[in-house]
Amino acid sequence: MDFELRVIEAITNNFADDQIVGSGGYGVVYRATHEGEEIAVKKLRQLPGLGDKQFDSEFRNLRNIRHQNVVRLIGYCYESRHKYMDHNGDLVFAQIMERVLCFEYMHGGSLDEHIQDKSCGLEWPTCYKIIKGTSEGLNHLHNSQGKHIYHLDLKPGNILLDESMTPKIGDLGLSRLVASTKTRQTEMRDGTLGFVPPEYIKDGFISKKFDVFSLGVIIIKMLAGNKNYVRCSEIPPEQFIQLVSENWTKKLQEKTGHSSHEIDILGVTSCVGIALRCVDNDRNKRPCINDIVHELDQLEAKLKAMSLASDVSKDPIAEQL
Repeated sequence: MDFELRVIEAITNNFADDQIVGSGGYGVVYRATHEGEEIAVKKLRQLPGLGDKQFDSEFRNLRNIRHQNVVRLIGYCYESRHKYMDHNGDLVFAQIMERVLCFEYMHGGSLDEHIQDKSCGLEWPTCYKIIKGTSEGLNHLHNSQGKHIYHLDLKPGNILLDESMTPKIGDLGLSRLVASTKTRQTEMRDGTLGFVPPEYIKDGFISKKFDVFSLGVIIIKMLAGNKNYVRCSEIPPEQFIQLVSENWTKKLQEKTGHSSHEIDILGVTSCVGIALRCVDNDRNKRPCINDIVHELDQLEAKLKAMSLASDVSKDPIAEQL
């Protein structure tokens, strides 16, 4: 949908401060209601190199993406206006390009609100739901469109959650648009350098393994916590996995009535193992996202089988047979 700027200004109360729900290096996000639907309105900052045709073409490509784990782009506004502005002490009549992207509104906030120093504040089933859903959304972007779509800014703040804690990858259109300007991403970002792979920092190299590296960092931060994340590069993988296992064992044992945690720990350690391969400095050793989804499918089937077997063994009637 192509929004007129006057409509965007009306539903955001002229971009009022009390409707701001977030901000970052790309722009400011406002909460608004349009035709009875709550939407997130992102007013972009001035992005060098982004022209009219380029913006329109890229948005039309992205608006066709439909997946349960990718935030839906609803519409955009791209209008120019003239206004007087101060320039080195002089008042000049300048042309200003107003660029706005509109998304579905996610009531559950973002993943970064749940990641703590030692682990994620969420229970393991929810953590797994977020890991699996994010992986499936990324797989859709990489492999299910007419051409590969790389996110290039995957981080906990861009993994949004709905009321049922279903994850959806956000800021997709913005990352794609900025990438298309051929501007180095580190110059456009605000505090996300830790999520980009070493080959990008060194040579500006972008491939399908870029997002895989970011996903690995996210999973490790979820399961190990922000403080423990740095240790994954300081100690052997087996020792790091053991550290995460011990922390989660303590966490699960503290839960009243949680009598068995071996199955959950297997899930945690398996996901950490996958994540450690994702953050390998050698991009050729990182798994592809479709392989990650396949591994998670196999893991899920294994955990369900183990859970079913455990339930059967606890059945007093089954014990007598």
